[in-house]
Amino acid sequence: MAGIGFQLKPLYEQSHFLSQLRAYGYSAITAVGPMFLTILLVIACREWLLYLEAPTNEINVFMAAVQYAFIFSQVLIGGFLFVISRYVADQAFMEKEENVLSSMYGTIGVTVFVGFIAAVLFYWSSPLPFIFKLLSYLFFTELSIIWVLSMYVSALKDYKKIVKSYLFGTILAAFLIWMLTTVFNQMTASAVFISLTIGFLVIIVLLMRNIFHYFQLNNKQYFHFLTYIEKYPALFAIGLFYYLGLYGHNMAVWIGDRGIVVADTFMMAPYYDTPVFYAYLSILPALILFMVTVETTFYAVYKKYYGRILNGFPLQDIESAKQEMYRVLRLEILFLAQVQLLVTILFLFVGVRFLPSLGLTQDQIDIFMVVVLGSWFLSLMITIFLVLLYFNEKKAAFLLTGVYAVLSVSLTFLFMNFFNQYGGGMFIAALISLIFGSRLLVSRLNDLDYTTFCYQPIVQKTAITKTEWLLKKIGSLD
Repeated sequence: MAGIGFQLKPLYEQSHFLSQLRAYGYSAITAVGPMFLTILLVIACREWLLYLEAPTNEINVFMAAVQYAFIFSQVLIGGFLFVISRYVADQAFMEKEENVLSSMYGTIGVTVFVGFIAAVLFYWSSPLPFIFKLLSYLFFTELSIIWVLSMYVSALKDYKKIVKSYLFGTILAAFLIWMLTTVFNQMTASAVFISLTIGFLVIIVLLMRNIFHYFQLNNKQYFHFLTYIEKYPALFAIGLFYYLGLYGHNMAVWIGDRGIVVADTFMMAPYYDTPVFYAYLSILPALILFMVTVETTFYAVYKKYYGRILNGFPLQDIESAKQEMYRVLRLEILFLAQVQLLVTILFLFVGVRFLPSLGLTQDQIDIFMVVVLGSWFLSLMITIFLVLLYFNEKKAAFLLTGVYAVLSVSLTFLFMNFFNQYGGGMFIAALISLIFGSRLLVSRLNDLDYTTFCYQPIVQKTAITKTEWLLKKIGSLD
C-alpha cells in the first residue's frame, strides 16, 4: 500500500510552513481527489441551478442521477479495487510490471461491461428521455473508470501532474456548466451532465497519459487479475461490504416512509440523504491523515520489523522493532483520533451555523449532527480496518466490514421504524464496529509472532486456479 506518500515525505519533513501546507494539499487531492471534487461539483451545480431558478424537476432528477452514479459506481468497483491493489503490489514486487498496464485495461473492461448491463436493466422501464439516460450512464461509467485509475495513480511519482489532471478537468466542467446555463440558457439536467462528462473525460485522458508514461509495457494478459479474485475472495468481499456499509443506511431509508421516487425511476430520501451527504465530508480529513501518517511514519517501522525478520536478526532486535512498531501505531491512531475529533467539533459548529442557509430544516440538522458524530467513530473504524490489511489480516478485515454493513442497515431499519429516529442507526453501528474492530486489532497484534513465524506455509505451492485454467482454455492467457 506504500505509494505516493513516500513521494510527499520530503515536503512533510521540511520545516517551511508553506512546503508542509503544499504537501497536505497534494495529499488531499491524491488521497480523496475524485471523491472530493465530485462532491464539490455536485454541491456547486445544485446551488448554481437554484440560483438560476432552474425548474425544480430538473434539479431533482439531476441530484438523483448524480447520487446514484456516485454511490453505485463505488459499490460496483469496490471489490475490484482491493483485489487490484493487491495484484498491482504483487506484480511490482515480482518485477512483472508488464502485467500492471494490462490489468488496468482488463479491470476497466470488466467494470464497464458489468456497469452497462446494470444500467440497461435499471433504465429499461424508465420514462426518462434517452439522451438523459445516455448522459447519466456515461457519467456513471466515467466515475467507475476514475475509481479504477486512482489505484494505479497511487504508484506514480509525479504527483503534481496528478493534481493538475484533477483540477483541469474540474475547472473545465465548471466552465462548461456556466456557459451552457447562462450563455445558451440551457438550465436542464442534461446540459449539466454534458459538462460533467466532458470534464471527467478530460481527467481520465490526462490520468491515463500519466499512467502510460510510468507503465510502458503491456503483455496483453488483460484478465490475469481475475485469478486474484479466486485466490483472495476475502479481498473482493471486503471492498463490497465496505461500500455497502458506507451507503447501506441511505438505501434503508430510501424504502422507508421518508423515501420518494423521482421521475418514476430513482428511489431516494432527500430528507436523510442531504444531511448525510454534508456529514460525510467530515471523514475526508481522516483519509488524508491516514495516508500521511501511514506512508510517512508507520510504514518505516513496519518495514524495519519485517526487514529484521527476513534478514535473520537476533530475536531481541526483532522484538525491539516490534515494540517500536506498536508504539508508533498507537501514537498515530491516537493523533488521528484527536485531529478527527477537532474536525468533528468544527463540522458541528459550521453545520449548525450555515446549513440553515442551504435550506436544511431543524430535523435535518439534527440528523447531520448525529451522523457527524457517527462519522468520527466510522473514521477510526476505517483506520483500524486499513491497519488490519497492512498485517494481511484479511479475515479480520472481512469480519469488521461485514459487521458494519449488516449493523448499518439493520439498525437504521430499527431506529427508523420503532423510534422514528434517523441517523441513530448509523451512529450505533459505527460505535459498535469501532469497539469490535479495536478488539480485533489488539487480538491480531497479540498473535503477531504466531502469524508471522508459524502461520505461513513452510513450502509455498503454486497451484493453477480454476479461473486461470479457464482463461487459458479460451486463449486469454499464455
